[in-house]
Amino acid sequence: MKQKTNIHSLTLQDLKNLAIKLGYPSYRGEQIFRELWISGCESFATMKQIQQGFREYLEEYYSFDIFQSYKMQKSSDGSVKFVFHLFSGNSVESVYMPWLTGEDDKISRTTLCISSQAGCGLDCKFCATGTLGLLANLKPSEIAGQVKICEKEIGEKITNVVFMGMGEPMLNYTNVEKSIKILSDEKLTKISRKKITVSTSGVTPGIRKLSKLKPPVKLAISLHATTNGVRDKIMPINQKSNISELMDSVEQYYKTTKMALTYEYIPFKNLNDSDADAKRLAKISKRVPSRVNLIPFNDISFTEPSGVAESLKAVSTEDLQEFANKVRSNGGVVTVRATFGSDIDAACGQLALSERENG
Repeated sequence: MKQKTNIHSLTLQDLKNLAIKLGYPSYRGEQIFRELWISGCESFATMKQIQQGFREYLEEYYSFDIFQSYKMQKSSDGSVKFVFHLFSGNSVESVYMPWLTGEDDKISRTTLCISSQAGCGLDCKFCATGTLGLLANLKPSEIAGQVKICEKEIGEKITNVVFMGMGEPMLNYTNVEKSIKILSDEKLTKISRKKITVSTSGVTPGIRKLSKLKPPVKLAISLHATTNGVRDKIMPINQKSNISELMDSVEQYYKTTKMALTYEYIPFKNLNDSDADAKRLAKISKRVPSRVNLIPFNDISFTEPSGVAESLKAVSTEDLQEFANKVRSNGGVVTVRATFGSDIDAACGQLALSERENG
C-alpha cells in the first residue's frame, strides 16, 4: 500500500491546486491551509469550514498526525526542549527560547530552534548530533510541524525560527525550502522570512540554491575556524568546500539577496582563540555586511566523545569576552550568545539526548 502524504507537507498553492483538481473553488484550499496553520486544527474532522465530501477525500488519501508522540522538558531558564518521535522510529529535538526584556520580564520574542534531519552525517567534532550519523531527512510536515506543536503546547506565537537544530539543512534542501514556504506564506504570513534563519556548516551548493529563494531568508554560517587547517580538523566538510570556496558562495548570497549574514563561532582553548584568529575572523566578517555570534562551548560528554572531540576545551567566560573585544577592535560586529537549556542538554551542540535514551 502506498504511504499517504501528510497534509501538513502541502503548501498553500498545493492545497489550492488540489481543490481545483477535485472541482472545488481554489479558496477551499486556502481554508484548509488556515485550518492547519492558523487555527491549529487537530484532525480532518475538526475542519468545520470544509465540505464533508472534501474532508472525506482528505481522510482517505492523506495522513494528518505529524508525529507518533512527543514530550517536553523545561529548563530553569524558561527554555523548553521538545523531543518528537517520528513514525519512522527516529526522534528529533527542538528548543523553544523565550527572550525577555525589561524589568517586568515580558517576552519580547520567541525563537524555536528546529531540526531538519534526524541525526547528521557531517561529523562536526563539537556537535553531539554528529555522533549519531545521518538517520533520515525530515519531511516538510515534520520540519514545519515542530512549530505547530510548540505553539500549541507553549501557548505563544513563535516569532523567529532558526534551522540550527539537528541536521544540516542544505543536505535536505528541497524539504527545508518547502517548509519555509509553509511557515512564511506571503498571503497568510505566519512568520516573516526576515525572522527565519537557515544555518549551514558550509554546503556551498545549498547556499547558492537558497540565494534564489524569493523573498529570501537569513543565512548563518557555522564557521568556527579561520584557517583551513583547523577547520579541516573540527569540521570535515571543509575538505570538500574550503574557506575560500565558502566565502565565494557567501558573497554571491549577499549580492543576490542583500541580506546581512551571521557567522557562528565557538572559541576553543588554544585552538582558534588567538589574536591572529580574532583578526582573521574580523576580516572574514567584513567581506559582506555581517555579524559574529560567539557561542560558548557546551559539554557533550554524555555522547562519550573520543579523539578530536575529547581534546576540545571551552574558553573561560572572561577569555570569551576578551576574544569578542579583539574581534571588535579589528572592526568586527560581535554578539556573545546567551546559552539556553544547558541543564536539560538543550544548549547549542547538545541535541542528541533522545537518541541516547532510545539507543
